[in-house]
Amino acid sequence: MEKLKTRDEVSSNDKWNIEAIYPNQEAFEKDFEKLEQEIESLASKSKTFTKDASSFASFFQQDEEISILLENIYIYAQCRNDEDKTNSTYQELQAKAENIYAEYREKTAFVVPSILKMDQSVVDEYMKQEDYLKDYQYFFTTIFEKKEHILKEETEKVLSAYSPVFSSSDATYSYLTNADLEFEDILDENGKTSPLDEAHYSTYIRSKNRNVRKEAFTKLHEGYGKVKNTLTATYRTTVDYDSITSRLRNYKSSIEMYLKPKSIPVELYENLIKVVHENLDTLYQYYDLKKEILKLDEFHLYDSYIPIIEKSSKEYTFDEAETIVKNALSVYGEEYSKKLEEAFQNRWIDKYPNKGKKTGAYSNGGYQTIPYILLNFTNTYHDVSTLAHELGHSMHTYYTNKNNSFVTANYPIFLAEIASTTNELLLSHFMYQNTNNKEEKLNLLNEKLELFKATIFRQTMFAEFEYLAHQYVDNKNILTAEYLCNTYYELNKKYFGNHVVVDDVIKYEWLRIPHFYTPFYVYQYSTSLAISCYVAKNIIENKDGFKEKYFEFLSSGGRDYPLEVLKIIDIDLKDTKVFESAMIEFKDTLEEFKRVYYEK
Repeated sequence: MEKLKTRDEVSSNDKWNIEAIYPNQEAFEKDFEKLEQEIESLASKSKTFTKDASSFASFFQQDEEISILLENIYIYAQCRNDEDKTNSTYQELQAKAENIYAEYREKTAFVVPSILKMDQSVVDEYMKQEDYLKDYQYFFTTIFEKKEHILKEETEKVLSAYSPVFSSSDATYSYLTNADLEFEDILDENGKTSPLDEAHYSTYIRSKNRNVRKEAFTKLHEGYGKVKNTLTATYRTTVDYDSITSRLRNYKSSIEMYLKPKSIPVELYENLIKVVHENLDTLYQYYDLKKEILKLDEFHLYDSYIPIIEKSSKEYTFDEAETIVKNALSVYGEEYSKKLEEAFQNRWIDKYPNKGKKTGAYSNGGYQTIPYILLNFTNTYHDVSTLAHELGHSMHTYYTNKNNSFVTANYPIFLAEIASTTNELLLSHFMYQNTNNKEEKLNLLNEKLELFKATIFRQTMFAEFEYLAHQYVDNKNILTAEYLCNTYYELNKKYFGNHVVVDDVIKYEWLRIPHFYTPFYVYQYSTSLAISCYVAKNIIENKDGFKEKYFEFLSSGGRDYPLEVLKIIDIDLKDTKVFESAMIEFKDTLEEFKRVYYEK
């Protein structure tokens, strides 16, 4: 296994163009000082901004300018910090950005309570008088709809002031797992001692050598197990905060606090879990098939990631991945393709892992910035698919910024995974249609099955875990490492079935899931794949008028509640049909895999 480069050793062509925000730290500091002054200026208007339409509009214009500046500063600091988590200068930048964001929230905590003191009719009249305020229609509507959950001004200020403390668990988790946590070395496929870390784990766990993947699986999770009490404490802080805040804000539960403001019923979350439970038999059949093909007497959790088709080990250079993704997504048309070209040519993408770099992948862009993409590309087909996925996010950001004002450009998290997951499905379809090779077809079908396993089944298991954890605390219980580890272990037994050996160390896996520090987020991966199956099918079949609807969807931003926005592409999530149709597609894909595999 090749040793990771330091950040300085990485070619500039392989790094994102972060200098497009600030060419150097001095420019960052200059804007930071300006931001501090502007926040003070805005806060000074707390008693006067509601007095008439002109003052009201002027206040929100200044707030928009501050928000854009704050966004630039935060994205720059976060990206720099994620380049190298061991760099103390970047750690300081991140801390400064977090602190000034907290200061902004604290000093503008009066805004919502002040608006709630007004009659809605007055706000409506202000919008009629000032054209600038028209884009705030949805913003004001959501404020008045959550009136019963807004606290007194002084209480809101206190909560805002303490936000850095409440969010510190996420930062502690990130530094511990990305910079400080070390794992025992393992023996690689050549019998050589090799370092184990999260960046290389995804390769080890797919090794053809069972001892390699078993050792990597065991030592990684045992490593997390050694810090289970520390990470239980960080996660307990997150869940306790949610439970306390939901009670203070008069919500029935922690989950309602996260879903209700976006007009998403808790029943949708519960229906997802219900439909997945009802279709676990198909997942069990997939594991049984893998066990048969791999000729294993016992099928362990560390066997579930190994490719079952020989050519699944095929590697792709980043340049090859770029060509494949551009061809696969050309179905969208010329405008989309031109923007993809810009993404590659203008260095939207930070490509490869380096020492200290944040693991995983994401897309992160502001209203005036490049929609940056962080990757850890290691030459697998999974990485090609991740590239298509993150470009989906970035293109969604591009279209929403292009077609909206700042205040309506931020699309809700619930819709954020649809464009990305649709891209994954289009990539899979393109690859399948452009090969006659049986092994490649099986590889692609297996990748699609793995996508369903990882995105619908696995993410739903995560969603169920955090739902249970929050319910436990909402019911006045104390989270312990024992409870969390046992709960996670039992969920694995349910989701893998009786034919899979559920290894004991899997009880520590929840400790390495960063999304748990963004509560009630992961279920959206599952719902998004279900929706994306529908979108991809209509695009592939070139359904009359659908592509135009889809681009309208991508351009919709945050103008309305997410379930209303979905109606643009003819989706209604009030029932379980979309979830059930995705389960049917998973079953059909499994049957197609069997057909191709057993044909002579």
